[in-house]
Amino acid sequence: MQLLWQTYEARENLLKQLVQQQTITNTPGEKTFARFVESLLLKLTYFNQHRELIQHSVTEDDKELLTALYRGQNSNKTIVLLSHFDTVGVDDYATHHQYAFNPDKLQEVFHAHPNYLDDQAQTDLQSDEFLFGRGVMDMKAGLMLHMSLLEKASMEQWDVNLLLVTVPDEEVNSSGMRKAIHIIAEYQQQYDLDIQLHLNSEPTFQQLDNDLTHYVYSGSIGKIMPGVLCFGKETHVGNPLEGLSSNFILSYITQSIEYNARFKEKFEHETTPLPLSIANKDIKENYDVQTPFRSYALYNMFLFQQTPATLYQTFLEVVIKAVERCENDWLNILELENQSFESKINVLTFEQLNNYVVAQHGEEKVSQIIQHVLDTTPSLHMQSIAIADELIKLCREITPAVVTFFAPPFYPAVNSSENTLVQGIVETVKETSQTQFNRDSQLVHYFNGISDSSYVQLNNHLDEMTIFSKNAPSFNRTYTIPFDKIAEISAPVILCGPIGKDAHKVGERVYKKSAFEELPIILETIIKKHFV
Repeated sequence: MQLLWQTYEARENLLKQLVQQQTITNTPGEKTFARFVESLLLKLTYFNQHRELIQHSVTEDDKELLTALYRGQNSNKTIVLLSHFDTVGVDDYATHHQYAFNPDKLQEVFHAHPNYLDDQAQTDLQSDEFLFGRGVMDMKAGLMLHMSLLEKASMEQWDVNLLLVTVPDEEVNSSGMRKAIHIIAEYQQQYDLDIQLHLNSEPTFQQLDNDLTHYVYSGSIGKIMPGVLCFGKETHVGNPLEGLSSNFILSYITQSIEYNARFKEKFEHETTPLPLSIANKDIKENYDVQTPFRSYALYNMFLFQQTPATLYQTFLEVVIKAVERCENDWLNILELENQSFESKINVLTFEQLNNYVVAQHGEEKVSQIIQHVLDTTPSLHMQSIAIADELIKLCREITPAVVTFFAPPFYPAVNSSENTLVQGIVETVKETSQTQFNRDSQLVHYFNGISDSSYVQLNNHLDEMTIFSKNAPSFNRTYTIPFDKIAEISAPVILCGPIGKDAHKVGERVYKKSAFEELPIILETIIKKHFV
């Protein structure tokens, strides 16, 4: 029987087919893509004969993920093959955005207009060794590799179980993977699967422009998003000292947090990126001459081994010191202007705010307010801000104040570097890369691009998530992470994918030799050497 995806050319064609299906997060194409993948898998004899082993599941935001199980004859050893198929947008391609999902046409465009690319991308374009396009790197090449593996396993009848899991929405809230956790657990129970590894084929993130080293990752960085809501005192801009601008307060906090090395974490020779605000604005819908008195910011922070509790403690300390500095400067201003200021700027956690409002107004009223916000605020991260805002409006006696909280999404850090199976697989990757392709492959402990691997290994005890759950206003309401199910499917993780460059940039590209020739052999060798 003719094989579909087992040659360099066939894999390249498959990737182009996948890329040509536009799947920007939260667009119609993302919703239909799972059905397209199913139509391709049904071309394989195995899945045509075992259609029951392909399943579609619907996420909380009405998107579909796809799972497909290849079953070995006797073994219950199982490898979960993880990928996501959504992509970021294409505005960066400007007037040529319509070609972003057509690698062949895009190559022609870039040759005609090379100024769209930086110098290294232009060099790679001229070499003809890279495939350009939105999603070729992040991460439809990984899905292509997994589909090729499924075909090979089914034709050669490998005695191992391979569970393909490809999901939407990795780029925003990971609703696809958070749903997939439940589906993996169902497969595990129904087919008595012994999940020994979660294999994610996210692309490598190169360290230098001309770097063609292959990297294999034994973990994935954590991401968490603490935030602040600053509530000052409104006034007319003509009488600025009669109020207190919330933007004034917020400026001190943001200046204290952005690029603050106190939040940098180190693991061996790796460090987390420094924090930045990814939203920083006042809550005013229209222009008028009332000063802003409610402002918020959300801060992107990364984790290696810190728990939400330890990071939140540091966050609170930095916020408190920033507010003290703001308050001191404000009092000096008032003194110079012969004005009095009797109130202090309070700093409290969302948990403290919630408890205070419940004590003043009752649990039922607070629940009604929160539910109304959830019903009328579609954006998950804005729900946290809106809930804090509505609650503090009920207790202006404690203002001016700063409320700290968490907003979704949260990606727990995972690290399997000490796992003996993973250590063996890493050595296999290094040896195969060197001996068969003369390519250096190096271990990185944490994939720093953020990935859905965060949800398949439980590194921290469930009790350590308490601080997050109590200070994330929408948690276990509209935003959930099923930690109990993660515990059920928890297994070592490894991220091993093709060499790529410029994720989320106009020059996004994948190294063709790595994607279509090397990685298929490397992944097959991993499975045959360690599981079959």
